Amino acid sequence: MIAERTIKQCKKYPLTYTLVIKQVKNINMRIAHNGEVIVSANPFVPMEKIDEFVSQKAAWILAHQKQMEQRQGYCEMNEHQLMLFGNSLRIKTSVAKYNHVSYDKTTLYVQHKEGADVERVIRRFLDKLCKDVFLDVAQLTHRTLKEYQLEFPQIKLRDMKSRWGTCTPAKNQITLNKRLIHYPFEFIEYVVLHEFVHFIQPNHSKAFYHVIENYMPDYKQRMELINH
Repeated sequence: MIAERTIKQCKKYPLTYTLVIKQVKNINMRIAHNGEVIVSANPFVPMEKIDEFVSQKAAWILAHQKQMEQRQGYCEMNEHQLMLFGNSLRIKTSVAKYNHVSYDKTTLYVQHKEGADVERVIRRFLDKLCKDVFLDVAQLTHRTLKEYQLEFPQIKLRDMKSRWGTCTPAKNQITLNKRLIHYPFEFIEYVVLHEFVHFIQPNHSKAFYHVIENYMPDYKQRMELINH
């Protein structure tokens, strides 16, 4: 049985959380690797009680999210290493006549002009890589869902603190978090499918996850790729 998931806005504080309705004894809360607040409760708990539970922990949530963001920023890239598709690559730099970045299984090779900002060179490379990879995954996902005859959406990329992606059906638009490029490719595929399915099922209902499972039977395992 797939738990029902919905996005809720805390009434007292500017906090968004994912509410999971399932058979649990108490109200439980955890913060996922991406900073998402996930609250689980059984179907008989009043919404007011759940919202009050989240409100009481607001200060702790914000502090914990800030700590996670700082740790993730260090983990994803620093002057010595870069996480790319879930793999830790050693950064090797060299001065050249032009800026160029390439990589293999263990190393990110950064050629840069004399005096160039190496981090900016890497960021520009990552931006282009995100655009190419995410668009390819989106096109493949669109073809996979061809029976629904969806119009191909506009794909936007930006840095987001608490979401891996968002879907705006009214604008036929999907926005993906550029930080996804640091995580396993299988997880990127899941996030893209997740957002596409919102054009079919607008909320996180059982029907929503039924569509996802139909096209990606191992989606739960892919979700766990960033939680260990």
